[in-house]
Amino acid sequence: MDVVRLVESKFLLVVEKILEVLAGGSDYLTFEAKLKEELDNLGCDILKEVLEALDQKLHESEDRKRNWTVVRRNDRKEILTPFGPLVYQRSYYRHKENKKYAYLVDEKVGIKAHARVGVNLKAALSEACAAMSYEESTLQVSRHNAQLKVSRQTVARCVREFKAREMPAALQKRRVPVLYLEADEDHVTVRGRRGAQARLIYLHEGVEEYPRRRLKNVRYFTTVGKKPDEFWWEVCNYIEAHYDVLSIEKIYLSGDGAKWIRTGQEYIPGAIFILDKFHLAKYILKATAHAPELRAPIYQGIRDLNKQAVLARLNTALQRAEGLPRQKRIQDTITYIENNWDGIEAAVNNPEVGCSAEGHVSHILAARLSSRPMAWSLKGADNMAAMRAIKANGESVHEHYLSSQAAAPVIVELNREVKQELKRLKVKHLLGKENINNMPLFNSGSNLTRRALKGLKNQMVV
Repeated sequence: MDVVRLVESKFLLVVEKILEVLAGGSDYLTFEAKLKEELDNLGCDILKEVLEALDQKLHESEDRKRNWTVVRRNDRKEILTPFGPLVYQRSYYRHKENKKYAYLVDEKVGIKAHARVGVNLKAALSEACAAMSYEESTLQVSRHNAQLKVSRQTVARCVREFKAREMPAALQKRRVPVLYLEADEDHVTVRGRRGAQARLIYLHEGVEEYPRRRLKNVRYFTTVGKKPDEFWWEVCNYIEAHYDVLSIEKIYLSGDGAKWIRTGQEYIPGAIFILDKFHLAKYILKATAHAPELRAPIYQGIRDLNKQAVLARLNTALQRAEGLPRQKRIQDTITYIENNWDGIEAAVNNPEVGCSAEGHVSHILAARLSSRPMAWSLKGADNMAAMRAIKANGESVHEHYLSSQAAAPVIVELNREVKQELKRLKVKHLLGKENINNMPLFNSGSNLTRRALKGLKNQMVV
């Protein structure tokens, strides 16, 4: 295996570029661009060497000879990696018993049949597109290497293939007296459907004021395709796995009163529902648009927890309303307040409990899913919502993508060969006199690299 020799020869080219800069033959920015190009080429060369060495090792394996027959050698494969296009040769085999055909080296390292884009590059594209459009994300990833530019459809496939990893179990459960749950939804355009909701639930332990106002130990959950029961079970399982349930004295559930949100009370016994003041204000504003003088008495009735007074003022607004659309808005407000009066009472009795679900939906979901004219597949919308929640939780989309891929034991397979190569080269003489005289560059005409290496040789620099 010639990986070490390959790195050695490539390093000499980098040394020459450095010396050109120091001698004034190249400006720094040109050197920076050339260095990136050389290092990317080195990455592709090393990957090629590793894959072809592994292919040769599999070809010589006794286990392979017992089970697989050779169909073809040196089939060409090209795949796009974070370093650029990788081209290598590999062997094609047929299994003696089940007659299955396979490129064993591809299976060994996790390269799928007909794959044209590598897993690491897909992970990078997934990370980028969680924050920007498909076109912008491919431009972002390829900004330093134009060869990495892929189509928007390729980025879309990365999103559809995405799978979040399982949340690891907590080493020690947290003990808190109060937990806060807040929920809301975003309305997303899904192809083939009249509409879909991207739902958001987040859990936290209160508000921290220092160093800046923020939610304490917040955790976000999203879904587009799950039913409310399944979604709430996910939240309940997280609470049970990460909190000492017996230490929790109160759980507040805040939201706009939607049926799927109030379903959470069935799965979290004792949860106190708090109606979101923002949505309540929207209903009151719509109901009193033609009679603004009724708003103050309505709010006073709410502060006094006088339901009859509130409904009386709304009925007065209904009597003054002209036209069916306005009357319907008022009637909807009356129904909304009657159905959620328990949440209004809880909000008045617990004024310290707020709800910022509307803002969180805007920043986490709507900013990527619905703030611009766009349409999604159901799978794409669900995965994008999950990716946005992962970023909001302070985790890496890139790592989540990689965790869903099978680990490839290349290093283990080639470990012995690499160690033997390193022993042969004697690390302390890697650039010393023992190997340097065999380099064609050292024996060529005068140039900056030759003079630098000769100086290293004479001074016995390690």
